[in-house]
This record gives sequence, structure tokens and C-alpha cells, in this order.
Amino acid sequence: MRRVPIVPTLIVGLAVATMIALGVWQLHRATWKEGLLASYRGAAHEPALYGLPADLSVDRVAFRRAHILCRITSAPTMIGGSDRTGQPGFRNIVGCALIDGRRIMTDLGWSPPSAKPVLPAIGQRIEGDGLLIPDEALAKRVLGAGPGTTALLLVLDGGVPGLAPSIAPSIETIPNNHRAYAVQWFLFAAVALTIYGIALWKRKRVP
Repeated sequence: MRRVPIVPTLIVGLAVATMIALGVWQLHRATWKEGLLASYRGAAHEPALYGLPADLSVDRVAFRRAHILCRITSAPTMIGGSDRTGQPGFRNIVGCALIDGRRIMTDLGWSPPSAKPVLPAIGQRIEGDGLLIPDEALAKRVLGAGPGTTALLLVLDGGVPGLAPSIAPSIETIPNNHRAYAVQWFLFAAVALTIYGIALWKRKRVP
């Protein structure tokens, strides 16, 4: 009877342990994401903010309504979106500096694909009510890196002249696939153990 090979067994054991650890990490991420989404849903019922308090984190103000005054700091970035009737077109997103210098994003409104609206220029003041949406990926695209950038998008209730109001992203569209990822990692670990167990069994039968 052949002995169990030490090095391959160690490699497989480490691989399986890593997969299990990743699965457990995904379960922790799922719990964290569920708590975050619950806080977002609760924020929707909080009183509207006047301005953006500097002592509140992005997660604390996400999906709250707010009245914001800011000045445009960048040319519009156009991203795909729909108006409130479901028509496809483009949302017009700009960087906007608050009174204290922090920069957020403002969704000026929606325009159809064929339209060429005259949008507010850099330096022009924007003031209005809207919904605050967290979006780190869009913030990197619109605001770039640097101090004072805040990954929040104000979706104005009413578009600026020449634009229709955009549809604000919904909390329900935020993915929470971490439990599914955890199951995948655990299955990978089980499959790896099964395959290696079969290999050892076949090896043992070889004279």
C-alpha cells in the first residue's frame, strides 16, 4: 500500500482551507451588506437634510432626501438612463462643490439620445431638492481622486431647464450576492476534496 503523498496533500489542504475561508468571508460580507441595506431603507424615512453635514458618513446620509446648494466644477458626464416614463436616454452628471469645498455629484436631469440641451456651465450655482445616492464607481469617473471628494450623487427632483427629471436608483437594485458566492466557494472546496479523495483511492489500488 502506498503512503499518502505529503506535498500534494498539503497543497490540496491549503487550497481547500483557502476556499472555506473565502466562503466564510463572503458570509460575513452578506451580513454586513444586509445591515447596510437595512440602514438605507431606514434612511428613506429620515427627515430631509438641509445641506450635507460634514460629520455624517456617506452611509449615514445615503438614500436620504436633501436640499443642496453647490457650484458646478466639471463638464457633464453622460450615462445611460431612463426618464420617469421609461424612455431610454442619458442622465447628465456633473461634479458640484459645496460651500465648504467638498465635492459631490449632481444629476442635472435626463435627455433623449437625439437632444443637445444647453446645460449649466462650470461655476454656475445649482440649488434644489433631491435624493442622495452612494456611488463610488461613478464618483471616480466624474470627480476623480483627491481630497474633498465625496461619493454621493444628488438626483434632483426636477431637472434643470431643458432636462427632464432622472429616475433615482432604487435600493432594491443594489446587489447582495455574497451568500451565493459563499455557497460557490464551499462547493469548490467539496469538489476539490472529492477529486483528491478519488485520486488517493485510485493510487492506493495501483499495485
